[in-house]
Amino acid sequence: MDKANSAQRYVNQAMHHAKLAGARLADKHVNLAVTGLSKSGKTAFITSLMNQLLEVNEDAELPFFSTKREGRIIGVKRSNQVDLSASRFAYEDAILGLSTEPPTWPQSTTGISQIRLVIRYKKKSGLSRWLSEDAKLTLDITDYPGEWLLDLPLLDMDFVQWCEYSSRQLINEQRAKLAAPIRAEIEAIDLNAKGDELLLQKTAESYAKYLKQCQQAGFQLLLPGRFLLPGELLGAPVLHFFPVSPEQLIAQNIDLAKLVKGSNAELLVKRFEYYKQHVVRPFYQQHFKRFDRQIILVDCLSALNNGLHSYQDLQAALQWIMQSFAYGSSNILKRLFKPKIDKLVFAASKADHVTPDQQVNLVKLLDSMLRDARKQLQFDGVVTESTLIAAIKASTSGKAQINGEFVPVLQGRTEDGLNLTLFPGEVPATCPKAEFWQKQGFAFPQFAAPLLKDQQALPHIRMDQVLDFMLADKLL
Repeated sequence: MDKANSAQRYVNQAMHHAKLAGARLADKHVNLAVTGLSKSGKTAFITSLMNQLLEVNEDAELPFFSTKREGRIIGVKRSNQVDLSASRFAYEDAILGLSTEPPTWPQSTTGISQIRLVIRYKKKSGLSRWLSEDAKLTLDITDYPGEWLLDLPLLDMDFVQWCEYSSRQLINEQRAKLAAPIRAEIEAIDLNAKGDELLLQKTAESYAKYLKQCQQAGFQLLLPGRFLLPGELLGAPVLHFFPVSPEQLIAQNIDLAKLVKGSNAELLVKRFEYYKQHVVRPFYQQHFKRFDRQIILVDCLSALNNGLHSYQDLQAALQWIMQSFAYGSSNILKRLFKPKIDKLVFAASKADHVTPDQQVNLVKLLDSMLRDARKQLQFDGVVTESTLIAAIKASTSGKAQINGEFVPVLQGRTEDGLNLTLFPGEVPATCPKAEFWQKQGFAFPQFAAPLLKDQQALPHIRMDQVLDFMLADKLL
């Protein structure tokens, strides 16, 4: 009986892969990656993306989504996801939270979550229209914690290289005060002594605490990412390692080619390598190599609020993340056997936190942050677009008279439920000079979630343009 069940599972898997291959050959399947670091708005974005598509023929306002404007979308429905090991994206919970008084923002995901939508549409042109007037596009959306993405370049590092990199971060001028306790704790360890698992666990937990303090202070490029969001690995020995300075390795005569068997040093190296091979690599192999298109959400405004160090660290983190994706122009054979990302959207999130007259500058700021990375993408033949979005719009714009002059303002509610009217300030088109940060900070507000009434489509800014850029060419 077990053999029969096993054979049937094999047949079902083969049929599924055959169907998926057929969809890829017909170009009727899109794997979309939604990425970004914590607080960039990934969960809100996917909630809104699903909502706009599911409500596309109801009251969704999508004037720039050409397929919708042409009246060719017959309907959209949710379908069963393929990867049964990934969490089901909690769309219903997000909508319920927005529909309940007082409304709440969708809860951030702490692991991998997925969703599959099937879009049925009328064909616009082409020979295939003579065979059938309508077709289906399968859209798989995957959400990853941005912190996990930061780990992927570790695959190209050995323990010494990682220690050298991390040591430079620990003595960084802005991080030095935060790093002082963990540096002292690590330096007190005898690396040649017999491995002490409890000591390594305690020190690794202190290192994770240091990374979380850095995150709260506005730093973005923090490794390993699982120390911040361990998921199912919480408490596992695979996370009980930390970097050691090159000076400490030299002072204690540590030769990584001839480690003392069973020593603290050997345990650290083994756990680092295990982490790479059994946590990071499978994560990359199972998910990242299959993406067709990608959206990177960037919270520029929080970086401005936190200061120059946060802005620079966010820029470095984005470039670090993008090393891990396979970019390049796609064709049928590449899609089937070695898919690569051929369209990429950089989206500055929370556009409803600035007045409309500052939105152009927000896109320019994002462009300036990504200038170096964009050059390589253009060389690789990737079609890119920079934009801004408010996945779930939480403010309204208007004008108020101040000292006899009318100025643009935003109106919304604070998270304490108070009505708020303000001009949040000007957004710089490029990164301000260092002296500017010393004289003036930014204070872009945090608005409470809007109340969704009667299952209406969510209010947004430019979600229709994102949909058009990502999907319109597949819906012809």
